[in-house]
Amino acid sequence: MNVARCLERLDEAVDATRALGLPVDDATAVSERARTRLGLGGDAYVVALIGGTGVGKSSLLNALAGTEVAAAGAKRPTTDQAVAWVPRQRRGELTSVLEWLGVDRVSEHAGNGMASVAVLDLPDLDSVAREHRARVDQLLPRIDAVAWVVDPEKYKDLVLHDTYLRAWSRRLPHQVVVLNRTDLLPDGSATRVREDLRAELDDAGLREVPVLTTQARRGGSGVEELRRWLTAESDDKTVVAERLAADIREAIGDLARRAAVTDGLAPPLVTAERREAALRDIAGAAIALVDPRGLEAQAVAATRLSARRRGTGPLGVLTSALYRWSGRARASANPATYLRHWRERGSLAPASEPMRALVASALPPLPSTLRPAVAALAEPANIERGLAAAIDRAIDDEARDLRVPASVLWSAIGAGQFVVAALLVFAAIWFASLFVLDHPAVGSVALPLLGPVPSPVLFLAGVLLAGYVLTLLLRLHAGWVARRWARRVVSRIRSGVESRIRGSVFLPLDAIEAARSRLAAAMKDC
Repeated sequence: MNVARCLERLDEAVDATRALGLPVDDATAVSERARTRLGLGGDAYVVALIGGTGVGKSSLLNALAGTEVAAAGAKRPTTDQAVAWVPRQRRGELTSVLEWLGVDRVSEHAGNGMASVAVLDLPDLDSVAREHRARVDQLLPRIDAVAWVVDPEKYKDLVLHDTYLRAWSRRLPHQVVVLNRTDLLPDGSATRVREDLRAELDDAGLREVPVLTTQARRGGSGVEELRRWLTAESDDKTVVAERLAADIREAIGDLARRAAVTDGLAPPLVTAERREAALRDIAGAAIALVDPRGLEAQAVAATRLSARRRGTGPLGVLTSALYRWSGRARASANPATYLRHWRERGSLAPASEPMRALVASALPPLPSTLRPAVAALAEPANIERGLAAAIDRAIDDEARDLRVPASVLWSAIGAGQFVVAALLVFAAIWFASLFVLDHPAVGSVALPLLGPVPSPVLFLAGVLLAGYVLTLLLRLHAGWVARRWARRVVSRIRSGVESRIRGSVFLPLDAIEAARSRLAAAMKDC
């Protein structure tokens, strides 16, 4: 049994439990106690005789010793202090252990097959003197093995069974129940009482705990069987290690149960499907504040402004400058600023609701110890703070490199507009010449419905129509490019928001899951 490894796992479990905000005082006490016990060294182990008033603990110790070690009599309670019966050859190495236990009444024995056992007779656990039970409760966590002593009158005592046997069953690998004073029973009744006691223990899940019967006062019947149990245990040099390991395992298990970890498994508080659904809902509500339609309008305006400078010919620079000087560009053609002002378009409350619903659904099956830590994840202020940070980071990353798209087609349309402008100048000169020259020769073209139309008028109309078509083409193409651009921007922001929600809004939940997984891992290697 590697107690050092178990202590490492307990330390890991304590750290994980602290991360959950759960108390760890009992576990740290187990760790400190185990390290202290290991530091005391020695091969001998300590077994305590524990039982109620008048069950014959002191008489049993005296029968084991063959002489009076502990006072036994009709006065109750008889034992008011712990008494130790230790092998003489191990007295030196047991001194530090007895000092740690606070036991100063010590009797020695020559060994006689029990050279590795120190036996303690403890005060009564049901004594009228409260300090006696307090002393038992103080010493029991430090004892290596226990012989629970009962008699025919008290073998079903609720205090013994509920407060001690059941509570300490998993922490004491080496324990025995001794049914003493069977000489008080009529002939043939001892077997029936022993079987009844055995059934009580089995029902309590203590099937591995042996039951012995003794008559400590009259002939010491059964005492040799108890001695054999003690010597059999003493042959195993791992009694102390197994006791400490069991205590550590129970401490880890207690921490794990508080964190909803059972049998070394930490099932997720919420399923991956529900988590992804909540993520989509949160991201959708967050994107609604970004306002894809408004962003598209801004993108279209900004793109058309850029297209106007390139594709409207000699008037493009002038009209673009007038557009900017009027302030319309800042108000309706600035996608980056529009993105950064997302807070002005609504509240984050709808976006936080899916997270709150997710947490609420996870609470009912959790132990009461873990619920506060998980319920804290549903605090609106915390959720909205995390959401705001996620949206801000996603928008900042996008707005920092936001560039209005451009197209070669716009330059080609701009070149065409220059040609249109030149032709308009030519048409203007042509019309001016009609007023300057005497009787200019002007041809005409016969058109359906309109009849003959002068060539200059027809030329001017064609040039104007070409300019209008180029302008319309520029507008339509710029709008198409802008809408595609806006959709890409929204898609990138959505992806950024989702990834940052995982890393901010879901971060506390991930931390809880990680701590629970560490607890589960600690249970498997001790």
